[in-house]
Amino acid sequence: MRTTAAMPLLILPLLPTCGRAQLPTAGPVAVEIPIFEGGEGMDFFFQAARAYEKAAPEVTVDLYGDPRIADKVRVRVLEGTFPDITNAGLNYWALIKTGDVMPLDEFLKQPNWEKDSTWRDSFMPGALDRYTWQGHTYGIPFLYSIYAIWYNKTMFEEQGWTPPETWDEFLALCKKIKDAKIPSGYYNFEYFNKSETPRPKTLLEYNGLNDTYKGLPDDAATQVYPLSFQGQYHGYAQGLIDSAFYYQAGRDRYLAQKNIEPGSFDNPELIKSLGLVQELATQYFEPGCMGHSHTMAQERFFNGKTAMIPCGSWLKSEMLGKIPDGFRLGAFNLPRLPGKGDPTAVYTSTSYYFSFRKAQHPREGLEFLRFMTSRAQAGKFCKMRDIIAAVKGSAEGNVTTDMLDVLAIANKARTSYGAAPGEGFPEFDQYWTDARFGILTGKLTPEQAAKNLEAGAQQVRARAKNPDQITVRHRVEPGILLGLLSLAVVYTLMTTVRRWIIARRETRGSIEAKRVGLSSLSILIFVGPAALLYTVFVVIPSARSFWWSTQRWDGLTNMQYVGLQHFKRLLFESDPFWTALKNNLFIMLVIPLFVIPLSLFLATCISRGLKGSTVFRIVFFFPNILGAVAATLLWMHLYEPNGGLVNRVLVFLTGLLHLGPALKLIGVQSFQGFAWLSQEHLYWALIPMSIWGACGFNMLLYLAAMEGIPHDLYEAAQIDGASAWRQFWTITLPLIWDVLSISIVFMIIGGMKAFETIWLLTNQTPTTETHVIGTRMVQAMFTEFKVGEATAIAVLLFLMVFFGTAATLRLMRRETVEY
Repeated sequence: MRTTAAMPLLILPLLPTCGRAQLPTAGPVAVEIPIFEGGEGMDFFFQAARAYEKAAPEVTVDLYGDPRIADKVRVRVLEGTFPDITNAGLNYWALIKTGDVMPLDEFLKQPNWEKDSTWRDSFMPGALDRYTWQGHTYGIPFLYSIYAIWYNKTMFEEQGWTPPETWDEFLALCKKIKDAKIPSGYYNFEYFNKSETPRPKTLLEYNGLNDTYKGLPDDAATQVYPLSFQGQYHGYAQGLIDSAFYYQAGRDRYLAQKNIEPGSFDNPELIKSLGLVQELATQYFEPGCMGHSHTMAQERFFNGKTAMIPCGSWLKSEMLGKIPDGFRLGAFNLPRLPGKGDPTAVYTSTSYYFSFRKAQHPREGLEFLRFMTSRAQAGKFCKMRDIIAAVKGSAEGNVTTDMLDVLAIANKARTSYGAAPGEGFPEFDQYWTDARFGILTGKLTPEQAAKNLEAGAQQVRARAKNPDQITVRHRVEPGILLGLLSLAVVYTLMTTVRRWIIARRETRGSIEAKRVGLSSLSILIFVGPAALLYTVFVVIPSARSFWWSTQRWDGLTNMQYVGLQHFKRLLFESDPFWTALKNNLFIMLVIPLFVIPLSLFLATCISRGLKGSTVFRIVFFFPNILGAVAATLLWMHLYEPNGGLVNRVLVFLTGLLHLGPALKLIGVQSFQGFAWLSQEHLYWALIPMSIWGACGFNMLLYLAAMEGIPHDLYEAAQIDGASAWRQFWTITLPLIWDVLSISIVFMIIGGMKAFETIWLLTNQTPTTETHVIGTRMVQAMFTEFKVGEATAIAVLLFLMVFFGTAATLRLMRRETVEY
C-alpha cells in the first residue's frame, strides 16, 4: 500500500451517449491491463472488470496483477508491444518525452461517469499534478494517500489531550505525553481483550492493582512515548520535513527545491524544518525506533506503546487483522508553521495508470477505467479497503469512523503538495537519504545537513548539464585497485599457461593416454549441448552486459555510446562506489575471522567423537536450509529493539555481570531498546548473523575432509607424544588445506556478492555509508535508471570476483610443479 499509495487511472473521451460511450461492434475486443499487485490486493479490480464486462459484452477485460509486473511490462515496452493500460513502475517520464504515453487533456474536458462534472473536477484537489507537464496531463490517481499524524483517540480523550495544529503545539503535546510517564500496559488493548481481567477504568486503578496484570509483555512496565516511528523506512520522515518547509516557503519555493534549484537547501526555512524534525526524533520518538520496520512500529502504536505515529492513509488498511478490538483511530494534519503555504494543504503521494499511443485498444481500456473511477465503483473500493479514493464523494458513507478524521482533512484541503511534476533528479534521492538519516539520529546538525544537500544538488545539476564531465576525487584508491587487479590477471594467466604446458609435456607421446582418451566427436556429443545452452543463456548475455557498460541508457529509450566513461566516473569520482567497496571488504575479511576458526573448532570436536555429533551436524547445518531471505527475517525479530531475544539476553547479562560502566566507555547507555538494525550499527550486527548462517556449512566441509584423513596418522602422533593441538597443526590442517582454501574462496565470493541481507535490513533505502556493491548496482539500475552505470558496476564486480578468487586459489595451492 505504501508503494502504490494511489492508483491512478486514465480516461476515455465520452461520446454523446447515456452512461457509456459506444464502442466498435466489429467483434469482441480484448483489453489488456497489467497492474501492480500491492497491499490493496486484486479483488476489487477483478470485480470491477467482471462488472464492466456485463455492462459492455463486446469488451473482454484481461486484467492481471503481479508484484513484479514492472519487469514484464519493461520487456514489452522495449519490444514495442505496449499493453493498453498499466500502472507498472517504469520511468514514465522517459516515455512521455518520446511521445509513447498518451496525453489526457481532451479526455479530462469530457463529463465524468455520472455526468455531473468534468473528469478534471471529479478528482481531489492537486491529485492530477504529479504527471502534469508542459500543460498536458498524463495520469490520474485512483487512491488518495494523505500523510498525517495518527493518534490513539481513547488515550487522548482519557488524558484530556487535544490534536495540535502548529509545530509549537505539537512539540508541547509531545513533552506533555513524555512527562506523564503513563505505563504502556494500561493501553494494551490486545492484552485486555484476551485476558479475563477487565481493563481498569482509570490509570490510578491500574497503578494500584499492577500485580494483577502479570500476563502483560515484559516491556509493559515502560512508559507510553509520544511517537512510534518506522526507523528502517526513515523516508517516513520526509513528509514532516517537506511540510515544515512548504508552510514557511510556499508552493513556488517548495517546487523549486524539488527541482534542486540553487539556494533551495542552504536557507533558514529548511534549516528550521530540519531542526524541528531532529528535536522531534531525538527527544520524542520511542527509543530503539530506528531499528523498527514499518509493521513493527505500527503494531507498537496499536498495542498502546505510543500515543501517535506519522503515516499515510493506508495505515488501517495495511494493518487489518492486527488492530486490537476497541482501538479507536484519530488523525490530524501535519503541523503548520507561519509562512506562505496554504494552511489547508495536504501532503499526498500517488502512482498512476498510463495509456500508450501504440497500444491496440487504448480507448476501450480507458473506457473501462472511466467506469472504475465512477463514484459507485470507487466507493466500493473505499468500503473494501477502508481507505480514501481520489474521486470526490466516493468515501462518504463507505469508510469506518476510524477514517473520518483523515476524510475531513481531505475535504477541507484546497490544494496538495508532494512530489513535483516532471522527471526530477532520481540521483538526488541518495543525498536526501543520507541527510535524513543524519538528522533523525543526531549525527548531523541541521546546518550540516542543509550544506550537504546544497553541495549535492550542485553536483547533480552539473552532472545533468554536462554528463561527460568527470571530477577526479580519488587517485590512490583506483591505483591500488587497478594494480591489484592487474597483478591478479597476470598471475592467473601465467599460472594457467604454465600448468597447460606441463600437462602437455606429461601427456605427449603417452600411448596409454591416447588409448583411453575420448575422440573429438565423443567430446562434442557429451559436452556440446551443455556448452551451447551455457553460451546462449550465460556467455552471450554476459558479453552484452560488457557492451551495455559503454552506453548511456535508461533501459527504455535509445542507447548512446560513451566508451569507458562509466568506469572512469566510478573509479575516479564516485564516493558511493568506494564506500560500498569498503563495506564489501568488511564482509569479506572481518566476518571470516569469526566464521572460519569457529567452524574449524566445531568440526574438530565432532570428528574426535563428541557425543551427539550427528545431532550437532543437523543443528549447525539447519540455518543453511532456510535461505538468506528467511534467515534475515528471523534475525529481524531477534534484533527487535524492544523485547527482542538479543536485547533481553544482553540486558540480563549486563545486570548480572555489572557491565554498565563498561558499556558507557564504548558509548552505549543500555541494551534496553538498542537498535541493532539501525544503519549505524548494521555491519556489527551482521557478525552474529553470519556466524549462525555460515558456520554450519563450513563445518561440514571441514568435517568431510577430516574424516578422510587416515586414523593411523593420529595414532602414530599420539604414540610420539604429540598433543591434540600439535596434531591439529601438523596433521589435520595440512591435509584439509585444499578444502580450507575452497571455503575461503566461498567467503570471498559471498563477501563481494553481498546483497540480499543489506537490501532487506535497510528496506531498500541504504545510506551511502551502508551500501555494498550489489545494492549500489540495483539502485543505479532501478531507482536512478542508469543502466549503463549499473552494468559497469556489474563488470567491475565480475572482474574483481573472477580474478580475485582465481588468484587466491592458485596462491593457496600447496603442491609445486617443476619442469
